[in-house]
Amino acid sequence: MPTLGYIVIAICLVMLLGYGYLLVQVFPTLVKTNDEAVQDGAMVTAQLHITPQDNLTTTYSETDQFIQGQHHIPPGLEQQVAGMHPGEKKTFSLAAEEGFGPYDETKLQIIPTEQLPRETREGDIIEIINDDAGKIARVVSILPEKAVLDFNHPLAGKPLNVTLEIVKIENPDKEAILP
Repeated sequence: MPTLGYIVIAICLVMLLGYGYLLVQVFPTLVKTNDEAVQDGAMVTAQLHITPQDNLTTTYSETDQFIQGQHHIPPGLEQQVAGMHPGEKKTFSLAAEEGFGPYDETKLQIIPTEQLPRETREGDIIEIINDDAGKIARVVSILPEKAVLDFNHPLAGKPLNVTLEIVKIENPDKEAILP
């Protein structure tokens, strides 16, 4: 049979734990939690480092902000980000199809050389404005009468090594969660 001391300790623990739960519910900003995870509809800020597997000396680094589930980032990245928490870091490989897609020969376009900006050289990245919208292209070659432009993403058709870190998650109905 439990003694009176054990009963008092048990009651104190229940009260303490109960009040702790109440404290978190009443003053949630006093308790910093890191249990917020990336889910569809969340505004995510992530630090990305992307290296093509065929050129390990080149790394593209950027901080990107996107809404999870709206497919504004490559599908493989979106799948990897799902469920991650602020401050969490992950390194993984992506096949070309999971990254920026396969290289598409139909995205090569021939234009008259006079449509290029002055001083344009082969290898330059330029913006072509059509119908009030701009498209980015790499100048593949320049001949006297015509030029070849490539509208593929620079990482299209390439398997990638990716390191990403979740910087911040903002849910539409909650405050920003910081690491």
